Amino acid sequence: MTDKEVLRAADRMVEHLQERVRDEPAVRAVLRRASGKRVEDPAVLPVHGFVARYLDRLLTSIEEDERARWRFPEEDVERAFYGVAAMLAAQPRQARDRIGGEGEDTTDEEDTSTADQKATDTEDTERRPSDPLRRRSNLGAVLGKAVTRGRLNADTTEERLHLLCRQSVDGAHAQLPRLILHANDKDVPIDWGRLALDLSRWGADRDSVAKEWVQGYHRTIETEKAGRDEALAEKNDTDDDSEDQAA
Repeated sequence: MTDKEVLRAADRMVEHLQERVRDEPAVRAVLRRASGKRVEDPAVLPVHGFVARYLDRLLTSIEEDERARWRFPEEDVERAFYGVAAMLAAQPRQARDRIGGEGEDTTDEEDTSTADQKATDTEDTERRPSDPLRRRSNLGAVLGKAVTRGRLNADTTEERLHLLCRQSVDGAHAQLPRLILHANDKDVPIDWGRLALDLSRWGADRDSVAKEWVQGYHRTIETEKAGRDEALAEKNDTDDDSEDQAA
């Protein structure tokens, strides 16, 4: 049992549910019942028909692997998948409308230059093949990118991230939906599969997940800033060359 298997199962669930969440209000209403709740809560009963199928094979594999049973406690994996399904359903309309497109909105705010965006897109393209587990799109990295693009406030976002990272499983599932909804309201795309993987690890290895999120947050801010500075310097050099030629 590997992280890749959990990520693949989560991606399958997200891919299947996204269109239904976009097009079927009744499905959204049912899935939202799982928000912040334990899987055994009677309120979650109607959600099983949408989520359980993606867990059957995965939980069997975990059961057969002693190391996996420690790394991915069954209760935490279940709760992660149900929690992500609920957050997926709670997205505001503008976030749901992105479904079926390219997934991630790579358009910066109106005052962001073309050079800035080109630098960011190039970095994203170069890093994907070497990042099969999408570590660079964990929650911290996603929030860091949103901060650099002016969509989220740096101080309050870092505070909320630190608070979230100190929570138990119950606390994380109680606080996370509010943070995700706030991010969605600001057009911040979430890697749902990666989020499900990290929440599946939370109970057994919260501190490692928290470290990855906070490191990802700061690393992304620094990387994005460096990329923008480099792109701006190249643009200024090009402008200077054009002026010299014109002279």
